[in-house]
Amino acid sequence: MRLGTEEVKMISQEIRQVDPEAQIFLYGSRTDDAARGGDIDLWVRSSRITYRDSLRLLSRLKNRIGWQKIDLTVNAGEEDVLAQLVAEKGVPL
Repeated sequence: MRLGTEEVKMISQEIRQVDPEAQIFLYGSRTDDAARGGDIDLWVRSSRITYRDSLRLLSRLKNRIGWQKIDLTVNAGEEDVLAQLVAEKGVPL
């Protein structure tokens, strides 16, 4: 996983301030230690986080870990293609 300990801590803190029960997963190229570059793909399972919350979270995450490309997807638990992919290949944070 190509995220530092501090980055993981900051991501978890910000998301869990909004929903302490949220499940947070990293997926995509940042899960591959051999890859280079890439954005930070986060998938969050939460029924509490609203669209407005997700926009605020995205801004706060960028302020804390640096202005880089972050894809934040919040899902209440519906089983869709992305949820299946994350379940198979994602890394829980």
